[in-house]
Amino acid sequence: MRAVAFTVDVDRDVNLACQGQSCSISKVREGDSSPRFSSSARGLNNLLEVLRDTGVKGTFFWEGRSAETISRDIDLKALMKGHEVGLHGYDHEDFSGQETGVVLDMIQVRDVLDKAEGALDRVFGRERRGFRAPYQRMSASLLAELVERKYLYDSSDTVRLENGVVRPYRKDGGLPEAPVCWARDGQGKKIVSYLWPFHEGKRQMEDYLDLLDGFEDGLMVLATHSWHPVESYGGGLRCKEDVLKEMADLRGLIAHGQETGARFVGLADHLRGENDL
Repeated sequence: MRAVAFTVDVDRDVNLACQGQSCSISKVREGDSSPRFSSSARGLNNLLEVLRDTGVKGTFFWEGRSAETISRDIDLKALMKGHEVGLHGYDHEDFSGQETGVVLDMIQVRDVLDKAEGALDRVFGRERRGFRAPYQRMSASLLAELVERKYLYDSSDTVRLENGVVRPYRKDGGLPEAPVCWARDGQGKKIVSYLWPFHEGKRQMEDYLDLLDGFEDGLMVLATHSWHPVESYGGGLRCKEDVLKEMADLRGLIAHGQETGARFVGLADHLRGENDL
């Protein structure tokens, strides 16, 4: 079976790690590096429109502060109806310290999860959720706490698509893992099912169509950021025409998967069926 999950990290615009601080900033604009959320909110609406048009249930990993901030102007619980909500930290923390040099200990991990869970519970309602670590950087303390809190799954790892197959597996402690995947393209270059290079103009959508074509069995996790369709790291805010092209390309990616027999799934729904969660 070819199952595909379309996942979105909903976080601050153009998030960047900050050395010596566990939380992240936004890329400097007009001398200001404080967290911004306007591009994330706009991109969220655009992505939801694409999913609505294609009949796909998405999985959205929400940063706690993003949920609190964007919900001041938008009824997020209503907006996200029919889609899955997962957790993505509170302030886009680097739990592992690999990006910032600040490793969060168990007490700090618990404090972040408490704050982030509280934010999502207030905005979306209380429920068990999946998790994706900011920067896809896990730590032993974070994993242990996710297991202790009985999270449905993690989706932070990146593994190779081997002979057309990539599947969920269980991490230490039994936590299901639904990884992003990577493969080699026709030129032997590494391509990851995270769409950052596409949004930054470093890969064409055709490369991801080829990646889907090389996927034969299991679960492929596609991933993007909510802000990325409307603001790039390298070029800043996009013009209306470029945003429309980004959306058309994403529709084309989903349509290609559907036309070639892939079944688009929410991560929790799929893992419940596959792993008796």
